[in-house]
Amino acid sequence: MQRIAHVPSWLQREGWRQETPVGNVNRWTSPLGQTLHSFTTSTEPRFTFAYNPLDHDMLRMARQGVIEPGLTLAWHSATHACCRDARGVVVDVGGNFGWYTLYSIALGCDVFVVEPVPTWLEILQLGVALNPGFARHVKIAQNVVYPERGNFTLRVPRPKDNARMSLGMTYMQGSAGRIKGYKDDLTYAHVAESMRLDDAVRSDVCLLKADVEGYEPQVLHTAQHLLARRRVHALQLEMTRSQEVSQRCATINMLEHLDALGFAFKQATHAQVDAVALPRVGEWANVDGFDLLNDFPSNRTRKRAASVGLTVMHAAYQWDFTAYLSTNLVAQRVRWMTEAPRHQLTLTCG
Repeated sequence: MQRIAHVPSWLQREGWRQETPVGNVNRWTSPLGQTLHSFTTSTEPRFTFAYNPLDHDMLRMARQGVIEPGLTLAWHSATHACCRDARGVVVDVGGNFGWYTLYSIALGCDVFVVEPVPTWLEILQLGVALNPGFARHVKIAQNVVYPERGNFTLRVPRPKDNARMSLGMTYMQGSAGRIKGYKDDLTYAHVAESMRLDDAVRSDVCLLKADVEGYEPQVLHTAQHLLARRRVHALQLEMTRSQEVSQRCATINMLEHLDALGFAFKQATHAQVDAVALPRVGEWANVDGFDLLNDFPSNRTRKRAASVGLTVMHAAYQWDFTAYLSTNLVAQRVRWMTEAPRHQLTLTCG
């Protein structure tokens, strides 16, 4: 860890207070009353990251100096050349504490990040402020991403009596209700206006991430022009199984649409997400984090799908998730269409 010796003056003016460090942990009190910590990462390149220690994943990750090492290494492989050479854009939908936003800026990208929750936005903004020069490379939208226009309610985890929770499990009450997240008595409500990615992103995209607790198909539905007409090089999606029929159809349709657009998928199992051994600093470019992950669909599923009358992606949705509820998919574009796709992404069956 690295102690922060200088607090930006604008943070002080807005009500931030740096507390006495404990050991090598930097501590902050935010204008909304959050007690936050910050550390220097063990990534290549390094950056300063702020977090809420009440998130039960964060203490372990702070000790490691990295969040989700398997996905972070795959992120590096997917973006470092694009960020370095093209000064591309990363789109981060569901920014939460800003891990992937800050890492993308450190790699050389500009970032368009969507994070509607004020408490998480505070943490992201602190992370930006603690890294000199980062602020000019990030644009933040305080919205939800959804095809329908309007105001939507989110349910945000509320730690009780300083008990740790998965604070990233904020969910939107969209057409399928609660897909993944805590029950209402463990959350509070926040209302945010919707937006569409096709209305906001005008440049080529090194990587588009969507982690919104089950509504990833709706996010991608708002980016059809971006996906079809512009160069989205890579994707990272947290995929969630839904018992609601229309949302299940939407997820399968999304996977089939992305496959038709030329994306090849890998799956990061929970073990791979957290247990991948990171290369030494200076050697990250020599390791392809994408290739370390499992194929999605698996070869076994590809062989079995036709025999039971399923499309390959439908079969992968049913058989290849390595966890009961959700999994992480990373995709790279391996072929580019020379003309517009014949079919648009639909969110319904039939």
